[in-house]
Amino acid sequence: MKPFKTWPRWAQYSVGTVAGLLVLAAAVAMDYHTQAPASGPRTALALQFERDPSPWLANPRDVSEFERALEQRQVKEVGVDGRRVLVTTRSGERYSAELLATQQGLGARLEALSQERGFALTPVKVDQRSVLQKVGDSTGAVLQRLMGLLTVAVMGLIAVYLVRQTQGGGSKAKLAEKPQTNFDDVIGSAEAKAALQQVTAFMRSPEKYLALGAKPPRGVLLEGPPGTGKTLLARALAGECGANFIAVDGSHFSSMFYGAGITKVRELFATARKHAPCIVFIDEFDGIGKRSTGNKVAGGQSEENRIINKLLVEMDGFAESENIVVIGATNHVGNVDDALKRPGRFDLVARVALPNVNDRRELFQLCLKRVKAADAIDLETLARSSTGLSHADITNVVNRATVLAAEAGSSSVTQEHLHRALETHQLGGEVSSIKAMFTPEARHRIAIHESGHAIVAHVMKAGTVERVTIEPRGQALGVTFVTRPNEVPLYGEQELHARLSMMLAGREAELMAFGNTTSGASDDLKRASELAIEMVSSMGFSTEFGLLSLQGVPEKLVGPHIQEKVLAEAKVLLDKAQHLCRDALHHHRDALNALTDALLREDTVSGPLLQRLLPAGAEEETHPHAPALRVAMEGTTRSL
Repeated sequence: MKPFKTWPRWAQYSVGTVAGLLVLAAAVAMDYHTQAPASGPRTALALQFERDPSPWLANPRDVSEFERALEQRQVKEVGVDGRRVLVTTRSGERYSAELLATQQGLGARLEALSQERGFALTPVKVDQRSVLQKVGDSTGAVLQRLMGLLTVAVMGLIAVYLVRQTQGGGSKAKLAEKPQTNFDDVIGSAEAKAALQQVTAFMRSPEKYLALGAKPPRGVLLEGPPGTGKTLLARALAGECGANFIAVDGSHFSSMFYGAGITKVRELFATARKHAPCIVFIDEFDGIGKRSTGNKVAGGQSEENRIINKLLVEMDGFAESENIVVIGATNHVGNVDDALKRPGRFDLVARVALPNVNDRRELFQLCLKRVKAADAIDLETLARSSTGLSHADITNVVNRATVLAAEAGSSSVTQEHLHRALETHQLGGEVSSIKAMFTPEARHRIAIHESGHAIVAHVMKAGTVERVTIEPRGQALGVTFVTRPNEVPLYGEQELHARLSMMLAGREAELMAFGNTTSGASDDLKRASELAIEMVSSMGFSTEFGLLSLQGVPEKLVGPHIQEKVLAEAKVLLDKAQHLCRDALHHHRDALNALTDALLREDTVSGPLLQRLLPAGAEEETHPHAPALRVAMEGTTRSL
């Protein structure tokens, strides 16, 4: 016969239901019997009255009629239940009567009258309830008792739960299998890998380092933006070392029960010691908090202090031969207690940076291998266009592109799907419903604006124009994607002048085409003004202040006259950029019109079509300032 646990769920429920009903029926039966009179043996006459008292109870009479029947010797049998009497006459008539309080003497004389006048007398216990009422009342009594027992059981379970929680039970850290991931599976994060390689070398051959007196690393703190692969790095470290891996997060140690967090810390490290060599990974490490100082500390803060203190003690208690390393990951290293960050506990702090252009190319290549992608995907363009995206962001972009391809009924994920997914991610949403409200005049103005950005960016060598669109997304009515060929964060003076020209190009294109402009250039003007002020006040590109950076000048010394000079020189830079921008647009008016027409037809222009429409090879000859204004921009996106 199969074990009960292997039975189908419906069978288990059925058996459980039947068993419950049988128990309930047995309880009702027991309760019914317990309700029976508890007096001594019953006479046949008493049982006759008690078996079915309804013929007597259904025919109540006045007590005076009972007294008259006694005097006339017509009474044959009498059952007494307190003040109630059940009477059977010699003619077979049955009725009941209630003795009045003033007639208690009659009840006391019934025994003597029985002997004197020859009628049978017996005490009875009459239950006026029907059979259904008896069963119902018994069931209610049983249920009441069961509810009492259930309440006691629940309270017992709650007490056990509270004890287990107070002792740290119920939420123990689970030991994972040894990860198969290694550093080759982690793209980018070169700095963090280099720091972790030291841990790897020590855990593989600890005796070599201990022989020279080197102390083993206790912990490594991985700090970096979300989605940069900190968890994957910790797993890769365990895989490289062949160590066991335990993963928890900062909230693991928190509990509503005072003292439970201390036990959780103790259990975590006890498990790690038992399975050494072991990597203990604590994600969101800043969730542990900082210790509070001062005389008055709230209860929650006091518990946090004790958890951190216990963590410090456990890490200090690592023996040199235990081969246990704690890896903490956080997005906010400033929120970690200073005592945890000191050498001897977390010996290394490794920054996990966002992937660079080469890393992003590899990430796109890796993610596209997991989906059905079209041939000849331009990974270079995708990598350049995705500046600032993390590992998780790129995975999300490829997945979103796959969804777009499926919705469109495409047989594979194409370059266009990937670009649309990238735009959605960078600009914060799908194509806005405001597109349906565009008038032909508004679309023409937006197309002129974005074409101006693209033409000047290309002519001034401000970067590579990857894509131009007049589809509104998020807060942008149109977007020009301009990328730089490298990501070295160094900008020359000529580069910055070119950047200013590109920012002003949309507004100047509108003025050239329509003779007026709109508020759509407000964000461009804001960003251009900020850059010009930075160039004058802090980058050393000022003729007025020379090498003086106003960021190093105390605020009290920067009076109105200094501010006026900064704004005046910044305006000169903007005027110069405007002049260069106008020259470029006038020299390439045909290209501006051609790109505008293409945008009005297609909404989005990219790839080979865009390269054909942009001026090719003539900018250095036609524009006198172009050779001095070669610029490499940092993943710039210009939007209206």
